[in-house]
Amino acid sequence: MTTSAEFRRLLRLSRTWRTILGATRLRPGAAVFEFGCGGGNQLIPLALHGYRCAGVDCSEDVLARFRRLMADAERFSGRRLSIRLHHGDFLDFRSDEPHELVFNFGVIEHFLDDDERRRAVARMFSLCAPGGHVVSVVPSGTHPLRARMRAEGLGGYRVPEIDYTPALLEAEMREAGASVVRVIPHNLFGYRLLVPATAFPRLGRRLVFWGAQLLPRVSSRFTVRHASSFICVARKGTG
Repeated sequence: MTTSAEFRRLLRLSRTWRTILGATRLRPGAAVFEFGCGGGNQLIPLALHGYRCAGVDCSEDVLARFRRLMADAERFSGRRLSIRLHHGDFLDFRSDEPHELVFNFGVIEHFLDDDERRRAVARMFSLCAPGGHVVSVVPSGTHPLRARMRAEGLGGYRVPEIDYTPALLEAEMREAGASVVRVIPHNLFGYRLLVPATAFPRLGRRLVFWGAQLLPRVSSRFTVRHASSFICVARKGTG
């Protein structure tokens, strides 16, 4: 059961989403679709802010958790949310409704086979309206602790994933039909939050992290090197 404090957190759009919505200029009422929608942590806040949402996931158990969280959000908000859920393989998913935004959070990097991953990116573009946006939020494959995170399972994931770079993100998006691609380095020094506390005091890590978010971006090479994730925003062509 969701508490009132947890619901208030759901109501607040994350920094990641504020960045995405600023880059895409997407407005409430727009149709958005999530590939690998999980337990609802992305779509439910968007629906609470007035977006028309849909998503697909291959796990019925995860979708059941999504529905429970959605029911709690509807109870706290006092209104019905515009969310449609689908169970199945995203690569086989079809929809007659074009979406102004199609996105994934931490999913596409787990497609280890290059051809299968390109098919997944192409599927996202097929669900996107002309002039709409496709967005991938992925872990950086270039930061200094990447090899250690993989070796020690830092961050809670031991699921194999590729090492994304800005160049690879842009190449895959353009191959699938993007006319404009922007890769935004995100969460500067965020990987340091995953360092064991004995190596770097927790408070110190958080001060470094939040201070880094306020610094002016003086060097693109530096921010790419020290970002913990990338937000890739691609605009689908209109032709």
